[in-house]
Amino acid sequence: MKLSEALIAVARKEIGVTEIAGTNCGPRVNQYKAATWMDNPKQGWPWCAAFVCWCFREALKLSGVRETATFNRPQTAGAWDFENWSLKQDGSTSTGRPVRADMIRPGDIVIYHFSHIGIAVSVCDAAGSFQAIEGNTDKEGSREGGGVFQKRRNVSQVRCRIRPAI
Repeated sequence: MKLSEALIAVARKEIGVTEIAGTNCGPRVNQYKAATWMDNPKQGWPWCAAFVCWCFREALKLSGVRETATFNRPQTAGAWDFENWSLKQDGSTSTGRPVRADMIRPGDIVIYHFSHIGIAVSVCDAAGSFQAIEGNTDKEGSREGGGVFQKRRNVSQVRCRIRPAI
């Protein structure tokens, strides 16, 4: 299984997970946060990037892809910092702005202009809309929402996309 396929499979199973009463904490949410470099996963802080870190770690196991001296899984708690992480990898990821010739694909990590992040699960339609699974969002699409949901987003909201190449 490709890493991009594994990312989607792992993320889909998490849809419906919620934090406890707007605290940015909860049993599963704290597990997501523990996949980052942050010290205290029981402390309340925005966890959209932590969700993607956790999905990435689990997808590596599922796909059989191994970390190496030049390829490491993301452990950042910052959505925009994923771009820095990807640029430090050995070619196992590609980072870019979505353009007509290279739009969003399923399995891409999508980083939004509004400091949020998710995992694409569809290609863009004719209007530039796609589906993504995101942590710390809600039915309205907030970046401080409290759960894992599948959202419809538009490519105009995307700062960059990171595509696993393995």
